[in-house]
Amino acid sequence: MTSRLSKAHLSNTLRAAALAAPLLFVASGALAHAHILKANPAENAVISAPAVLHLEFSEKLEPKFSGVELMKASGTPVPVASKAIGAAIDATPKAALAPGAYMVMWHALSVDGHKSSGDYNFTVK
Repeated sequence: MTSRLSKAHLSNTLRAAALAAPLLFVASGALAHAHILKANPAENAVISAPAVLHLEFSEKLEPKFSGVELMKASGTPVPVASKAIGAAIDATPKAALAPGAYMVMWHALSVDGHKSSGDYNFTVK
């Protein structure tokens, strides 16, 4: 009886481990995405027109696949020159930003191959 119980217990333990293993990979993968540590202008900031938008990330980025887009509250795109270096992205507006609300939309590919994206708003006074 002990042998039978041990085999059943071992079988159930192996089955549970096999089912749980994919969850470990999903959980560790979620931690590997680059996320913003600091942004200037900050989310919901009300500021004078910035010369450069600077976003710092938790991981180094693949420059060719990481960038920033800027849009007015009306939905009109604002041209920017975006450049990723190391774990940061700088976006320079091609013209001075007029007073109003703006949305920063960023996308990043970390050097380990994980994609992430997001957005936030700020206002120029």
